Amino acid sequence: MNLPLKRLTATLLPALLMANPALAGPETLPEEQRAFWERFQALCGQAFAGEISDVTHYYADGVEGREMRMQVMECEDDRIHAPFHIDDNHSRNWILTIVDGTIRLKHDHRYEDGTEEAISQYGGDAPTPGLPTRQIFPADEHTAEILPKRADNFWFFDFVDEDTLQYGVHWPKYGHSIRVEFDLSETIETPPRPWGYDDED
Repeated sequence: MNLPLKRLTATLLPALLMANPALAGPETLPEEQRAFWERFQALCGQAFAGEISDVTHYYADGVEGREMRMQVMECEDDRIHAPFHIDDNHSRNWILTIVDGTIRLKHDHRYEDGTEEAISQYGGDAPTPGLPTRQIFPADEHTAEILPKRADNFWFFDFVDEDTLQYGVHWPKYGHSIRVEFDLSETIETPPRPWGYDDED
């Protein structure tokens, strides 16, 4: 008796991915994540202004009144590089990749000379399938190792509507959170290249 297609895919896909790591394109994602990925990639080459829409006191001093910009700078089938600029600090990068049949978010932090900061590459893998408009990324083992107090952190991207993308982080243990809202209805001037990425690999 033949297995239903969804059950067959769920059974065979992880084994195929392990046997062939090159299978890491959008076609390996669940339908919901594939729609999210395509929506993000549609922003490639564009930059947008952001503002704080919600923040607790822990984060407030570092972000309130600052100029925030996001650029979806580089896109490949299995990778999206989106620098996040705060004023003239160009250290922050969001790296989204397709890994093992899901979407992984990593925060790549660089010093001005391009070297990587000690606290970098934190993030995690989105539980499947999520929503076509929203993906959540719970902290992974690497995050727990370098930021043990934040082992319960999670980050998210949320396409609230056609003109709005929100990025946020929530720290349940201490109740700290921040949410940044980007206006997709109007592009802005391209920000400077992020530190360490004068030439994209």
